[in-house]
Amino acid sequence: MNDGQIRGKIKDFTGGDVMVIYYVGQEMKVDTLQVSDAGVFVYDVKIDEPSRAFLVFENYGCSVDLFLESGMDADLDISFHTEKYEESDIYVPDVTYTGDNADCYHFMRDSDGWEYESWPFERLDTMSFADYREGYLENVDQVKSDLMKVKSPAFKRVMVDMIDQSIPANLFRHAWSKPREDADFVRWVEAFDRNDPDNMEMAERYVRWYLQRHPAGKEQNRVVYHLNALTQIFTNQEIINDMANSLVDYYLKQAPKDMTEVFEVYKRVSTDTVDHSEMQKVYDHYINMMPGAPAIDFEMTDVNGKKCHLSDFKGKAVYIDVWATWCGPCRAMMPVVAKIADENEGKIKVCKVNVDEEPDLAEKFGVMSIPTFVAIKNGKVLGTSIGVQDEEEILKMFDK
Repeated sequence: MNDGQIRGKIKDFTGGDVMVIYYVGQEMKVDTLQVSDAGVFVYDVKIDEPSRAFLVFENYGCSVDLFLESGMDADLDISFHTEKYEESDIYVPDVTYTGDNADCYHFMRDSDGWEYESWPFERLDTMSFADYREGYLENVDQVKSDLMKVKSPAFKRVMVDMIDQSIPANLFRHAWSKPREDADFVRWVEAFDRNDPDNMEMAERYVRWYLQRHPAGKEQNRVVYHLNALTQIFTNQEIINDMANSLVDYYLKQAPKDMTEVFEVYKRVSTDTVDHSEMQKVYDHYINMMPGAPAIDFEMTDVNGKKCHLSDFKGKAVYIDVWATWCGPCRAMMPVVAKIADENEGKIKVCKVNVDEEPDLAEKFGVMSIPTFVAIKNGKVLGTSIGVQDEEEILKMFDK
């Protein structure tokens, strides 16, 4: 394996971690770079297999796509400008790339063909599935044609595999356009063997589509209905167990008021007693984080970098953001969290917990997925939530 090297210069560098993130099989690798005060870094590319990667800038909340190969040699001159996104300013990187795999970088950044991944639903709303499928596949063919102009055989191979694997998921987007029956789409969906464990990604989309067409009644518990529906949709108990486990694991970690009812139904739907034991541990932990439960005291860091304890804010409202620098959804939430801190100064204390720097705290709270948010007032939990959400949803927890 011949090492390669990427040299970089970040203009007006403001600090924060700079990382290269890539995958080896299913395992995520994170290399944190040493960056001088002048914004200069050198990254030694030590990689067994060519890989798509992301150069992530913590302080700027954004990243740059790269393609890594052993023996490559490249230079990056990087600066940032800001653009308005909704009500916040976000940083956008400007990169001058010279050296090996520059055409890979430009293909990932500039290719007009990437339109196929994000056709707006306003467009899908006006199209039959047959027309959408035809237009989409024509667009994919154009992307692959443009891809052939790139020099790296490894990049072309990786990208073709990625594009081909994404085709079913992108065609399934037709299901989320304006609700309507389309016989061609129904035939296409039903042609997939949803009881084949190798089709899990499509099976998960099928469940969402099924629940959209057959929603729970107004008086029915939505998650209980979802669990029971799995036994109607699938005949493969392995798939039922896997989906029930994922659903309940995610749901219990939000410490909802109906977690006991949901947990009991889960144990009837799933037949995997090993999973039952693991979910029992999750249940036993999060039952203590239900709304109204006393909050666990701990040390954390506020948005200004100051160490503090939850008990320091007795009688006040506290919003805790559990995050990591390498987490894309966490970075997407940064402007929202910052806005809440600014607009509610003196009312809500906003604290950020980096799981890389304070892993014991994440373990104590049982955080398995990020971003995780916990709202606390008067020493009691108001609510727990996972993933990207808007400011209104967050503030509702405090309104309660």
